[in-house]
Amino acid sequence: MPERRTLAPHERPGWMPATDEPGHPLAALDGESMAGGRLQVRLGPASRFGARYFVVLLDPDGGQPLLTGLHHSGPLPSYNWVEVAETNEAAAGADGLRRLFELLLSVLPPGGHLMVEYDSAQRAETAQALARGVPAIATPLGELLLSIGCGAKFKDWQIAEGGSEGPRKLQAYKPPSEEHARRWRREAVQDLRAFLNSAGRDASEPVSAARRRAQELLPALERD
Repeated sequence: MPERRTLAPHERPGWMPATDEPGHPLAALDGESMAGGRLQVRLGPASRFGARYFVVLLDPDGGQPLLTGLHHSGPLPSYNWVEVAETNEAAAGADGLRRLFELLLSVLPPGGHLMVEYDSAQRAETAQALARGVPAIATPLGELLLSIGCGAKFKDWQIAEGGSEGPRKLQAYKPPSEEHARRWRREAVQDLRAFLNSAGRDASEPVSAARRRAQELLPALERD
């Protein structure tokens, strides 16, 4: 008797192609080209908070999952968000993950937010830097989120409220207006300058790398 294959979560009942719900924001990602293939998006059941589970797959590479997360939408900008719970950097590559984050940000309206976990081994430097008081924007993950179009404002979910919100994550915002974006950049400049003035006491590699990153970010933030 052949051995029964264990179904991946997105293959189980309750999951469907995003194209079956053409009005869903994530359906816009289905069919996008990446790494010699095309993306497939599957939607899952809703969480107890009303957010929808989803997975982004790469076809024709055996439908390999590249990213899993949650999507929520609502009438107010702040009700619209995406949480990235897990990424497969080995399959997507750094450039592929950047493109995925850009695509996810594109489906959010101004004022929405994108959250990305930093509990995984691939984001250990971000976790170490944040634990040492480095401004989020000067971490590898913060710099990446800024570079894809998020504003210079972050919230660190270092300790999930209530203990049921999943892994530690960094939350970045899609600016609701250019005025907000400019104000956030000014505030980020102040935070980075304060960090650079005090970071000399910590010679650890995560802080030293963050100091170099902050020095590179400041000219562009000040110019804008």
